[in-house]
Parts: sequence; C-alpha cells; structure tokens
Amino acid sequence: MVSKRIMICAGEVSGDLHAANLVQAVKKLAPDTEFFGIGGEKMKEAGVKIRDRTVHMGTVGVIEGAKYYPSFWKIKTRLSKALEEEHPDLVILVDSRDFNLRIAKIAKKLGILTLYYIAPPIWAWNDWQRRSISRDIDRFIAIFPFEAEAYERAGAKVDFVGYPLVDLVKPSMSKEEALQRFNITSERLIVGLLPGSRRHEILKLLPLMLKVAVRLDKEFKGIQFLLAEASSLFHKEIARIASGTGLSLKIISNNTYDVMNVSDLIITASGTATLEATLLNTPMVVIYKTSFSTWLIGKILIKLPYIALPNIIAREEIVPELIGFQLTVKRLIGVALELLHSKEGLQKMRVKLKRVAEKLGRPGAIDRAAKVVAEMVN
Repeated sequence: MVSKRIMICAGEVSGDLHAANLVQAVKKLAPDTEFFGIGGEKMKEAGVKIRDRTVHMGTVGVIEGAKYYPSFWKIKTRLSKALEEEHPDLVILVDSRDFNLRIAKIAKKLGILTLYYIAPPIWAWNDWQRRSISRDIDRFIAIFPFEAEAYERAGAKVDFVGYPLVDLVKPSMSKEEALQRFNITSERLIVGLLPGSRRHEILKLLPLMLKVAVRLDKEFKGIQFLLAEASSLFHKEIARIASGTGLSLKIISNNTYDVMNVSDLIITASGTATLEATLLNTPMVVIYKTSFSTWLIGKILIKLPYIALPNIIAREEIVPELIGFQLTVKRLIGVALELLHSKEGLQKMRVKLKRVAEKLGRPGAIDRAAKVVAEMVN
C-alpha cells in the first residue's frame, strides 16, 4: 500500500497532547503514514515532522492573542505554501479554532480533505456560525454526545468517538506514593492550584490564586498547596510569581494527575483540566479571566448558561465557576472557604463528578478516531 502523508496542526499544549496520541494510534493501523505540521514536543516524540512550534502561543481571546498574530501569519503563509506544493492526502486540525479554520479554507480551495479533531464548540454558537464551519470542513470527530448532535443538526459529517482522555487520565502512582513524593500528609488539607497552560492565563490567574492561598493559609492550620505546571515552558515565570509568598507551596512538574488525585480541592483555569479532574472525581472551583473585549464578544456569540465543561455536560452547576468580572479575590476566597469547611459538600461534588465522568464515553476513543483517519486517507 502506498504510504500516506498527513498534515496535522495543533496550536497549544492540550492540542499537542491530543494530536500526538492520535498520531500514535494511526501509526499502529498504518505504520508507513507520514505526518508533518505544527505543534510541540509531544507531537515530535510521536514522529511528526514539526515545521513550526506553536504550543507557547496558545491563547483565548482577541486582545490576548494579538502579540502572536505576526508569528501566526508567517506560519500560515508557510503552511499554505506546503499545502500547495506537497498536497498531503489529509489535513487534520486539532483544537485552536481561529488559526485552524484559516488553514481549512486554504485546504478546501486546493481540494484537500480536512478532518477536525477536538473541534470548535459549535454547540455554544449561533446558527450562522454553525453552518459556516460545517461548510469548510469535510468531516468532524466529536468527543461529546451533545457535540455530535450539534454538528449533525448543522449538516456536518461527524463521528462520535467519546472523550479521548478517558483512557489516559490516570495517576502515575498511588495516593500514598504521591504524598510521600510531594512530602505532604493527608492529615491536613491539600489544595491544588492549576493556573492553566497558556502564558496569559498564568499571568492573570496565578497571582490571584496565590492571594487566595495566603488567606486560606490563615484560616486552616497547616494547609498544603501544590502548584501544578501544565508545561515546563513557563517554569521560570511560575517560580518567579510564586516566590516570596511565605506559603507551604510546592511546584509540581509532569504530575498533574497525581496533584489532582491527592487534592481535597483544586482551583483551576477553565479548560481541559476541568474534565481531567472530573475523571478523577476531584472537587474544584473553575475560574477564568479575559479582557473586556473578549468577554463582550463571548457574551454576544456564546449562548450557554455555563462555561465549565463539567457543568455544561451535567446541565447544572455542580462545580462553582467564577468567570470574567465575577472573578475577584474576595469571591474566590468565599467559595473556597465554604467548600473546605464542608466535607459533606466536597463529597456530594465527587458523586456528581462521577456521574459526569460516566457520560464521557467508554475507553478506546483514540483508537476509534484513528480508524476515521485511516478511512479518510484510504
């Protein structure tokens, strides 16, 4: 069989992970498949020939991403040239909506098949947005059941595979081993801080989290804090921001699931981490802060009562969320105090999170997604 060439594009840390896992699964089905594109270290380790590294440029919002526009424009120009000259058998787009939709339009003009994996959340959009994206992409892989229904209603060809991290979200060690490794004890409260994987998230959210942690430290004797790094890219910045707080704070790299697993409560940026915590039944408070322009655009375009994915899936607020102007140090302290003072409340949240986790589908999502890829290129 003639080997196939696939361009794959991911623009941030979580997309890099999803893309790498998909590439590995496709190579099991078709070992001769060649991959090239944009992404990060995990994609490179999976065998993708990386033309440009993009994971450090992940953003949400208009203002937040403005400084990366020149870089993205140059990358887009290079990818456009590669599409025209190399004409791959398939283009796989992973997350990173704004950039990837531009690549999709170019591929469509050149007659190259496109597949969107970790697709844009059209279930949160207006009808005209849904129809527009459905016209530009040949096929979608949906990871949530309600997502598949939304794409079908918009006239798109879609395959529901389930949530890919169901197979992967597992602690690397037992709770006892993690407690020993992190040099902490289960006899005192443990709070995990997850400020996100994007630089602008860390800069906006981590200082706020630390102010809250200082207040919690005064309230609960011996409380312990674990700060989980989503990527080592921003380690120096995280260490700089966290220095001088006087807290019993440990920065943990490459063990986010273990941090979640031992924490009584996590305070986390909205995003993939909320579903990872859901799969581990870890109670959480979800926060996010954007510029005013991004908040305003979101209010106009996004038609959902919730932002946190566990709440969207449950269709009720099972985890507190403080977003935009709702997010203040005072409010976050109030929410965190209420939860940490109530063991019963934390346990109820764990039970509800377990129910949400059951809705994320059965194991094997990545293999099912790989079969869609193989079908398209063959």
